[in-house]
Parts: sequence; structure tokens; C-alpha cells
Amino acid sequence: MSKVRRGDTVAVISGNDQGKRGEVLKVMPRKKQLVVEGVNLRKKHQSQQQTGGRRALSAGIVEFEGPLHISSVQLICPQCDNPVRVGTQLEAGRSVRVCRKCEAPID
Repeated sequence: MSKVRRGDTVAVISGNDQGKRGEVLKVMPRKKQLVVEGVNLRKKHQSQQQTGGRRALSAGIVEFEGPLHISSVQLICPQCDNPVRVGTQLEAGRSVRVCRKCEAPID
């Protein structure tokens, strides 16, 4: 069971963007990476490209979010509103994520 899922709010605990919060946009479990909204911004110089039809992708500098390692973020508990570690408990035969500080269910 993954401790961080798409749509969760996380806080960055290490790196250049330390202290920033954002929503998880994409999780890549095999690479142990995730993409967080507004964090680890990268710039890419893009040339104009012709797509199928009359539309063309505009040229210029494109800014996008780069992937972060899962160990450099912590989940924000909805009740505590603090970065917390996550545990799991069995409730009604299924596994539920739980805050380690206040023991409130996160799902």
C-alpha cells in the first residue's frame, strides 16, 4: 500500500524547495518518485512543432514540475495540518492510512 497517493497534500522536507506545500499530481512507484504542483520547477527551451492539422505548439521557454524522490516529502494530516509520518491499520477488513501523531484516518 502506497503511503502517498495522487491528490494528497504534501510538504517538501529537503532540497531547494524545502518548506513548500503542494498537491501530488503524479506518482511513479517503480521509480519511487512523484510530481508535486508548484515544486521543483524546471525550464525547457521548446522549438515550434507542427502537430497533426493546422495547430502548432508555440515556441519559447516552457516551465514544468520535475519529479521528486518520495523520501523528500511528508504527507500533511488533514486534522493536525502538520507534516506527519503515516501508518496503516486494518478497519473492516481493509487497510487504512493513519496519522502517527493524532491517529486520525487519512482516507
